[in-house]
Amino acid sequence: MTDITAIVIGSGFGGAVSALRLGEAGIRTIVLERGRRWTIKDPTTNDTFATFRNPDGRAEWLNTVTKTPGYEGIPIQKSTGVLEVIEKGDYKFLVGSGVGGGSLAYGGILIQPPKELFEQVFPNSISYEEMDAVYFPRVHSVIGTSPIPDDVLESEYYLGLKILEQQALKSEFPYTESSNSGLKDGVTRFPMGVDWDIVREEIAGKKVASVIAAEFWFGNNSGGKKTLDSNYLKLAEATGNVEIRTHHLVTKIAQNPGSGYAVSVDIINDSGDVVDQQILTCQYLFVAAGTMGTCDLLIKAKAKGNLPRINDELGQGFGNDGDTYAFRTHLSETTNPHLGGPGAIAVLNYQNPILPCVMMRAPLPRFEQDFPEKNVIGTFVFAMTNHRGNFSYDRDSDTVQLNFTSDPKAKEAAKYLAEKLSEKNGGEVPPIAAQITGHQVGGACMGRVCDEYGRVFGYPNLYVVDGSLLPGSSTCVNPALTIAAIAERCLDRILAQDITP
Repeated sequence: MTDITAIVIGSGFGGAVSALRLGEAGIRTIVLERGRRWTIKDPTTNDTFATFRNPDGRAEWLNTVTKTPGYEGIPIQKSTGVLEVIEKGDYKFLVGSGVGGGSLAYGGILIQPPKELFEQVFPNSISYEEMDAVYFPRVHSVIGTSPIPDDVLESEYYLGLKILEQQALKSEFPYTESSNSGLKDGVTRFPMGVDWDIVREEIAGKKVASVIAAEFWFGNNSGGKKTLDSNYLKLAEATGNVEIRTHHLVTKIAQNPGSGYAVSVDIINDSGDVVDQQILTCQYLFVAAGTMGTCDLLIKAKAKGNLPRINDELGQGFGNDGDTYAFRTHLSETTNPHLGGPGAIAVLNYQNPILPCVMMRAPLPRFEQDFPEKNVIGTFVFAMTNHRGNFSYDRDSDTVQLNFTSDPKAKEAAKYLAEKLSEKNGGEVPPIAAQITGHQVGGACMGRVCDEYGRVFGYPNLYVVDGSLLPGSSTCVNPALTIAAIAERCLDRILAQDITP
C-alpha cells in the first residue's frame, strides 16, 4: 500500500500543470514544495517580496550574502527566499523557490517558439500543429495572458521598450503578429503573464511601483505578475484533491520493493533548519523540481542504486537556451533603462547568419546608477544553438557536477544582432555577457531518458514533467510556455492511459 496516490515534486510550470490536471481527474495528489507560500496581503507596499533596491532574506534561497547577478555581496538574513543562485563553473543558474516555482522569479514572458525551429529540436511525433492549436493556447488561457497595451507602452516606464521597437522597425525588422513568423525577421508584441490593469494602477500610484520599477527576479509586490499560485495551483487546490505542502525539501527518491515510489523529505523552517523528516510513498511520482533539482534527484537515485535502471543518457543534453546579455550604450536618447518590466516585445532575428536568435529588453534598477545619462538598452538574447553540457555524479563529495562552458557562437549571434540595430540607430556594443541564465533545460531528455510524454524508461508510473524533459532547448525563446504546454500534453496522455481514478 502507498500513502498517497500521486506526489508531484515541485510547483513550477511542470508541477503546477500536473497538479491541476491530476486534481481535476479526481486523483489524490500532494505537491511537495521546498519553499514558502508568498501571499500578497497589501499590494500598496513592498511588504511581501524583497526588492532589487533593498534586498534582504526574502530575496535569495538560504544565503547570508547575495549572489544575484548585479547585486552580489550584500549581507542578508539566511532565509527561504524566492531566488536560488546556483554557481556551477563559470555560470550562475537562477532557480525560483516557493509555491509557484520559477514563475515567482520569471518576467511574465510566455512566448511561443516558431514551427520550423521547434521541429528541429523536438521529436517528429510531437505535432507542432497540435501544440499550436491545443496546448500553447491552453496555457495562455489558464494563466490569462495578453500583449502590452498601447497606453502602458506610451508611459515613461516603458520608454526603453518603445524605443527598442522603433529602432527594430528602423533596422528593417517589419512588424509581425506572431513569433511564429515563418523564420522571417521581424518585431512582435506577444502575450505576457502580466495583469496590465494592475500595471495601470501602479502607474496611477494606487499600487506599489513593482512591475514598472523593473522588479521581477525577487517577485512583484503589486501582484502585477501572473504567477502560478494565482492560476494553475489555485485551481488545483480548488478541486479538493490537491494539497500543497510547503517547506518540504525532497532529498531522495527510490522505487518501493512492492510497488510505487518512496520520497524522503526534510521538513525545514524559514531559516533552512531541518525540523522533521518523513518518507512518503505514492503510486505515481511526478518529478518537476526544475532542471537542476530534477537532475540532481534522478542522478543521485541512479548512482546510489535507488533507481538503477535509468539509462546512461541521464544527465546528457543540458542546455541554457543560448542565453546571453547584450548592452547597447551611448544612444542618442534617454531610454529609462531602470524602469519597466522585461519582455513584451521581441526582435526576431531568425535570419541571423550565425544562429537564429531573439532579443528582448531587460531593465534593471541598478542601471540608474550604472548609466546616469540613461542612454542605454540592456537586452536578453536567446540563440538557437546546439551547444550542450552534461551532469555527472561525484561519489566522493556526493554531489552532482555540471560540465557546461560558455557558447561562443551564441555570443557572436547576439553581437551580430546588437550591431545590426546600432548600424541604423547608433550606439556602441560592449562585449557580450554569457554567464547567467534562468533557462536551463535538459538532462532527462525525451527520447533519451523518457518518452515524449515524460515516462521514465524502465520505471512505470515515474514521470518527468519539467524543463529537464526538453531536449536541451526550447529553440531561441524563453522556455516557460513550452515547458507548461509540453506538461499539458504529457498529462493528457498519462491520465488517459496510465492512471486509474
